[in-house]
Amino acid sequence: MTAQPEHELRLLRLERTLAALLRHGALVASAWITLGMILALLGTAAPQFATPLAEACLAVGIVLLIALPVLRVALTAAIFLFERDYVFAAVSSAVLIIILSGLL
Repeated sequence: MTAQPEHELRLLRLERTLAALLRHGALVASAWITLGMILALLGTAAPQFATPLAEACLAVGIVLLIALPVLRVALTAAIFLFERDYVFAAVSSAVLIIILSGLL
């Protein structure tokens, strides 16, 4: 009878870890995009300094937003491997390979 609550605790931990990754990743990406937008607005006064930096900040934020789902699938595959759930690890790894091949 103790196996079921222990399994449920592991699933809850997995869900919390994935939710934290997405939440914090989205916040960090949003902060980069916000910084880039602010620098772009300030760049009208000094475009030689602010414009390249604004573009770089915006690019970092967009790349982070694109990378978040890939990181989630990679983390899911790693967690399933760690828990020795090889079927779901294989499925997650296959999804990760498909996503990464689409990026190439």
